[in-house]
Amino acid sequence: MQAIGERIKRLREQQGLSQRALAEASGISAAALSQLESGQTSPSVATLEKLADGLGIAVAAFFLEPGEDQDIELFELDDRPSVDLSHGGRFVPLTALRQPTGFEPMLVHLEPGGSFDENQYGIKSPQVFVWMRKGSARLEFDGREYDLHETHSVYYDARKPHNWRNVSDQPTELLMVRSR
Repeated sequence: MQAIGERIKRLREQQGLSQRALAEASGISAAALSQLESGQTSPSVATLEKLADGLGIAVAAFFLEPGEDQDIELFELDDRPSVDLSHGGRFVPLTALRQPTGFEPMLVHLEPGGSFDENQYGIKSPQVFVWMRKGSARLEFDGREYDLHETHSVYYDARKPHNWRNVSDQPTELLMVRSR
């Protein structure tokens, strides 16, 4: 918890923002931000999204070590930090470049029965592209259901109600690329 809090504080200070200014820009309370920065609490995915929006950075920047090269990023997937989701899954940011880009790729893992509702986490990406890397999952989109299997892909307007659900008995991996 302490490491992510220290990174939030460092990124805030690099932009010359007070806790109150970042809290207002992010839509969270200054008290909650203070607790995050001091390591007293752990941020949810929704909170990381709000803070990233307030700072104008990708969520993955919270996982970047100080001094890492910001012009190019090479990594091993197994070395990437991940964020646990509340409903049987986790996501792995696939970039950590601090400069805002037009997209943010991530790997989403869903255990059997697991789900990922981007709306639940406060994600405001207008467009999403998903490629099924492994397994299968159901996309519940705007009142309809679509079953996707390995190597299938889909592009959708994420401002409409949607949810990903692993309805199989095997783990699923989705490569998700969201617009920012």
